Amino acid sequence: MNLSNLAKFILGFTLAIALTIGGAVAASLYLVARLTALPPKPEFETVETPTATPVSTTPEPEATPEPEPEPEPEPTPDPGLYEARVTWPEGLLLRDDPSYDAGSLGGIAFNERVTVLEEAQDGAWQRVRSQSSNQEGWVVGGNLEEAGSP
Repeated sequence: MNLSNLAKFILGFTLAIALTIGGAVAASLYLVARLTALPPKPEFETVETPTATPVSTTPEPEATPEPEPEPEPEPTPDPGLYEARVTWPEGLLLRDDPSYDAGSLGGIAFNERVTVLEEAQDGAWQRVRSQSSNQEGWVVGGNLEEAGSP
């Protein structure tokens, strides 16, 4: 009977140590995963700095007035395109080619409206134009929802 109680004690002690180590490993992996997540991208306001005008000691000849350039007509959207909004909560990365290895052009925020210009044949990528920044690029497909009129 003493040998049986000793075996129970050793088995219980070993099981308790194994559960403690397993819990510590699981908690460590969870914390490492949470701490390695990228923070949200900061947004900065653009501030224009005044530029100094150079002082000239020699008088400059008067320039003849140049004719005002004619305003360019606003481009009309291509037929067959549609407006959409970003549904991915972290926003989307705008790329210059339809590939995960392509360079980054910027980003599009969550709920921002875009114009879909083209879709890859397999639907994995969509070429869009941001309505706020007028930037064009490729985003991963399936993260946009067709938007109704504003």
